[in-house]
Amino acid sequence: MSRSYQVPPDMKEKEKIIGGVLNINQFLWLVGGFVIGAMMFMIFWSITHLLVIALFFTILGGASLAPFAFYKKKDLTLYQYITRKRAFKKKTHKLINHRKGVGK
Repeated sequence: MSRSYQVPPDMKEKEKIIGGVLNINQFLWLVGGFVIGAMMFMIFWSITHLLVIALFFTILGGASLAPFAFYKKKDLTLYQYITRKRAFKKKTHKLINHRKGVGK
């Protein structure tokens, strides 16, 4: 008789709750892109009244947030990667020299 062991679930990945394809963060990034695209469509349609120009800027604005939903770099989402990189650059990268007589 073989033994059965309890295997813990993989907690690195978030649960796909939107149709089994998107997690909640990806869904919110896409909704944000859709809202930005709709706002850009209303603005450019009211300014130019040209459908081609309004749709171009709508697609451009809506697609601007898609990389934040799907692109991963070093097992981090793009937003997490950018915020951690920015925090790292803000740190002081100089070592303090506490020896007596140095620097005077």
